[in-house]
Amino acid sequence: MRRKTKGLNTVPQQNLDSFLDILTNTVGVLMFISLFVTLVTVETDSIVRTPLTSKTQKKARFFEIRDNKVTYINDAKVGADIDRILGNLPACNRPEFSRNSSLATSREYMYRMNRYRSCMQSRASRLINFQTQTKYYRVKMINASTFSLLYQPIETQPGETEEQFSEPNSDFNQILETLDPSQDYLAFIVRPNSFSSFRAARELAWEQGFDVGWEPHKIESPIVFGSGGRAIGVQ
Repeated sequence: MRRKTKGLNTVPQQNLDSFLDILTNTVGVLMFISLFVTLVTVETDSIVRTPLTSKTQKKARFFEIRDNKVTYINDAKVGADIDRILGNLPACNRPEFSRNSSLATSREYMYRMNRYRSCMQSRASRLINFQTQTKYYRVKMINASTFSLLYQPIETQPGETEEQFSEPNSDFNQILETLDPSQDYLAFIVRPNSFSSFRAARELAWEQGFDVGWEPHKIESPIVFGSGGRAIGVQ
């Protein structure tokens, strides 16, 4: 006769598969976060951040720093050359249209509108061929409708090195003497290989009381000014 065993309960085995899945996923997420933070930390030194800007009523005077050399863009001269051309062209007055006009008046309006369009096309054709030159750049119009101007560096005028523009009679300092710190500020377009010269030029500008703004610019990117100019604020 088989004796019954008392006091022993059969305990079911707990399934730990779900727990292990959760633990594995958690470890994977933590490893991903750790890798991401590491990559961000490594790349921090190679990222160029543009400082915050503040609004100003002063006029921007643009300089480029390329290959650790400073050149004056002098877009004011280019603007004056364009104004000189426009001043020699006939004014184009757009006619006003009235819904209450008679048929004869409507025909007159269409005639004047055609003349206005011809006038604008004539002005655009003159501007699309616009070219001029500053000390450091050849400038040409690449889009007359938006007044987009391409500034191409002159190879024989590479600009001034830090040692050169630090001299009292340098071109850089002579240009600053023609400007007014209460009305003008310096806006630098800085190439990635030229930050040491930028810092030196900025220090000179600060010493003479000028506000300074800047923005990084890729080496291969050309300088193009549109009808609204460039927006580099004071920093």
